[in-house]
Amino acid sequence: MIENKGVALMMVLWVLLLLGFIALEFSYSMRTEVEVTKNFRDEVQAYYIARAGIELGRYELTIAEAHRQTPHYRDLESQRLVFGKDDSGEGKKAPKCRVFELSKGICDYRFEAAIDKIPFNQLVKNEPALKKFLEKYCGIEAFTEEISSIAQSIIDWADEPSSTQGLFGAEDDWYKSHDEGYECKDADFDSMGELSLIRGLRIEKGDSEEEITKKKQIVAIFKRYFNINPEFESANINRSASGKGKNLSLNTANPEVIQVAHDIGLISNDPEEIQEKKETNYGIYEEKKNAGYYYIISTAIMKSSPVQRSIKGSFLRPKKKYWIPLYWNDNYIKEYYETDPSQLNLLPNGDQE
Repeated sequence: MIENKGVALMMVLWVLLLLGFIALEFSYSMRTEVEVTKNFRDEVQAYYIARAGIELGRYELTIAEAHRQTPHYRDLESQRLVFGKDDSGEGKKAPKCRVFELSKGICDYRFEAAIDKIPFNQLVKNEPALKKFLEKYCGIEAFTEEISSIAQSIIDWADEPSSTQGLFGAEDDWYKSHDEGYECKDADFDSMGELSLIRGLRIEKGDSEEEITKKKQIVAIFKRYFNINPEFESANINRSASGKGKNLSLNTANPEVIQVAHDIGLISNDPEEIQEKKETNYGIYEEKKNAGYYYIISTAIMKSSPVQRSIKGSFLRPKKKYWIPLYWNDNYIKEYYETDPSQLNLLPNGDQE
């Protein structure tokens, strides 16, 4: 009888232990479900807060256009785009409304002029300028087979297909004969990443570490000074909206980009004179130039969770028409150099200028 009681006690203890494990597992699952639900809620809220930033940006563009607040330029302190001067004719600071609280999140939206850098597809059509850039900024010796091969291969990638391949450059036959072969594109570049597919810049089997590093550095140098806006370049829209045919905004481009454009012969303006005038004129060089084409990047961060959401869109104002979207990315991942956490501390308050 005593033995039976001992067995019953052990069974009760095992059942209680099992029930305890079940209760712990249930509690953990419930906690996980709650966290997932919270994150989903915060993701949705962050998305719509970021959307609010996009809409405020479009409103700001519309107001600036309605009041003819040109030109656009960079605030010398914050480096953010500003539209127009104030009533006294002086430069303005970036509006504080570009960082705001909404519901349980903080939103920060900003503008980028799409012509802050040199259009790469313009460079591709200018072989002397392309070779100058490779020589001066990529460290490739002039009048060598290497510089001719890379320059001509870049041109061949974008120009009409050719049935024969010259001494330099590369067409379908060269690319198909190599590892993981593919065809030459024979069309404008759609992204700067395509440079990594070009003969002389693509990483081949058997490349040394030094060769791989050099190729990556050349591609990175191109990305630093050039960009591609495929949605704008392919749009069947009057190109005068991009600043009366101008391909580089001297008001918003940084001094390095302007210097490169001058060095390779794409602009004749003296970079030092441009910078001096901007420093004495609130960042403005050209008084009547407006790009008519902008990116708006809006980032929302939830205050009670690590959830962050960024949206990026590009907007064009064709002649005598409203700003229209050309590009939209609901889940934009900001590059490390685009993230400025200090800006998110600029919450609207009575003390902020």
